[in-house]
Amino acid sequence: MHETLTAVNDSTVSGLGRLARFFGFSDVMGRLYGTLLLSPAPLSLDQLGDTLEISKGSVSMNMRDLERWGMAKEVWVRGERRKFYKAESDMWQVIRNVLGSREQREVQLALGVLGESIEKLQAAERDLSADEQQLARYYLDRIGDLQAFFQFAQLALHAVLGGDKALDFDAITKIEIE
Repeated sequence: MHETLTAVNDSTVSGLGRLARFFGFSDVMGRLYGTLLLSPAPLSLDQLGDTLEISKGSVSMNMRDLERWGMAKEVWVRGERRKFYKAESDMWQVIRNVLGSREQREVQLALGVLGESIEKLQAAERDLSADEQQLARYYLDRIGDLQAFFQFAQLALHAVLGGDKALDFDAITKIEIE
C-alpha cells in the first residue's frame, strides 16, 4: 500500500482510538471501529488482531461491545467459517445507537434524582428553621435550573434520536460556517 494511504489509515485509526477514550469507551474499541470503517471488505477477528497487533481475546471482547452499541455487525462471508465484521458507516445511526442507550438513560437518571431532591426539600420545609428554609429555597432554585437543563437535553436527544429522517446529514455537512 502507498505510504500516504498507510499514513492516513494509521492516523485515522489512532484518532478514533483517542476519540473513543474521550467518550468513555476503550481505545481498542475506537481503533477496531476505525479499522473496520476504513476496510472495503469485512474483516475477521484474526485479521483485526494482526492489523492492530492486539490479542484475539481483546479483539473478541471489544467486538462484542461494538456490536452491542450498533457500531459493527457480524457478516457472512461465502466459503468462510470464521466470524467477519463490518462497521456501521451511517454516522447518524451510530450516534442514535450510542445516545439512545447511554445518554438517554443518564439524563433520565439525573431527572429522577433531581425530582426526588425537590420532593425531599418540599416535604422537609415545615421542619426547617427560617435560615434553613432560605437555603432550601436556594437549593430549589438551583435544582430547578438543573432540571430545566436536563429536560432540554432530553428534548434535544429525542429530536436527534426521533426517527431515521430526523436530520438530513447531507444537508448539515454542506452548511458553511463563517
